[in-house]
Amino acid sequence: MPSYKITAVLEPAGSSSIGFNEPVEINEIKLWSENLDNGSIPRIYAEREFETEQEMPHPQLERIAYSKIETKVLPVIVLLSGAPYRIADIKIERLPEVESGDKTVKVRLFETIRVTDEVKIIVKTFGNTQAEISKINDSLEKINPESRSIFLRALKYWNRAMRDPDPIDRFLNLYIALEILAGELVNEEYRENKWVNALYDKFGFNGIYEGHKIHSIRAALLHYKNNELSKEEAERIIEKHVDEFAQEIFRLMKDYVECGGDMECLQKRRQSKSRS
Repeated sequence: MPSYKITAVLEPAGSSSIGFNEPVEINEIKLWSENLDNGSIPRIYAEREFETEQEMPHPQLERIAYSKIETKVLPVIVLLSGAPYRIADIKIERLPEVESGDKTVKVRLFETIRVTDEVKIIVKTFGNTQAEISKINDSLEKINPESRSIFLRALKYWNRAMRDPDPIDRFLNLYIALEILAGELVNEEYRENKWVNALYDKFGFNGIYEGHKIHSIRAALLHYKNNELSKEEAERIIEKHVDEFAQEIFRLMKDYVECGGDMECLQKRRQSKSRS
């Protein structure tokens, strides 16, 4: 059977990163760091070998490579948390095949595919262990597949927002992330367009800045006319509070994962935090 090896290089796009003193594993993907002692921000390397029943075309291999990094590594790293990382390089190697005959050994070599893109992930300096990573990964695995797919899409928009330097665009992507999450957490109220209040009532999510709910801020920003706000005032509020909004969403996502997607656990955890 054909064998392949994926190697991805994760490069910091900000001032912080995760550094591993020794290799760790996420879903059978090995991660390690370099340059931990020379004062520079370390890069992270992710590697995985796998076999297939038959030879695969390049586009299919590329999709597998991105899927492995984005759905298996990304969520765990994000939940350790904070500034942007860029997938600087992905290399896909087909491993050599060795055939032994009576008198000869035949080795077949294959080309290497290199893939680069502006895909980014989110990480933060964190002195972590394999046990901590496994704990987060196990919590993700407890979420049912459909709900986990919704969560990963929300996470992707949050990630996209956090790498955007423009506060207005950052807010819009954060709003999409929260709206996707709300469709899962408060589905009934979401369909009735009462999801902001429901997030506050059930999970203690703020969603109000300077007395204005986030959907009113978004409406003023995009539609220019609002009984409560002008577009200019909405922009001012966003510029002042967008990072606070981002952290509110992040804390909700992290609590959701730590509860393994269990709504009763999430509600109790959030209400306990709001009281403390």
